[in-house]
This record gives sequence, structure tokens and C-alpha cells, in this order.
Amino acid sequence: MRHEVKRIILLVGLPENLSFTSFRHCGLTEIGDADMTDREILAQSAQTTAKVLPRYVKKTMRQVANGARKHRAARTDGGQMSE
Repeated sequence: MRHEVKRIILLVGLPENLSFTSFRHCGLTEIGDADMTDREILAQSAQTTAKVLPRYVKKTMRQVANGARKHRAARTDGGQMSE
């Protein structure tokens, strides 16, 4: 499959340094931005262990913002702490 992807990349005039893995990284980063859990990402990517996720799911500002929002919600949930 790798050779076929490379052939198509060159055929459509994309940069020569792109590979099948480039698309995998991009797709999994988008999934990470979609606020999916590690289990959901594993199911979508056909990976077998969460250890590989940091390699493929790159940290983005959207993920940082989602994490901060969840953290604030958890701190203020149930009246334990106010903002």
C-alpha cells in the first residue's frame, strides 16, 4: 500500500516528502482535536496500544483549550469551588 500511496502523491503533485504516515499523523491529530477518548482513537486507528498515540496525535491548541475547559468544569462541578 505504501508504494501506491507514494505513486498517488507524486501523480497529483504533492510534496515528495509526504508518505502514508504523514496522512496517518494528520488524521489522528484531527481525531484528537475532536475530543475523542484514547479508546475511541485506538478503535479508529486500528492501533493496539495507547503507547503509540503520542507519536501520532500531536498536541494542538484546540486540545489544550478542551483540556482547560474540562478542568474548569470539573473544579466548579458540584459547588466545590467557584470561579
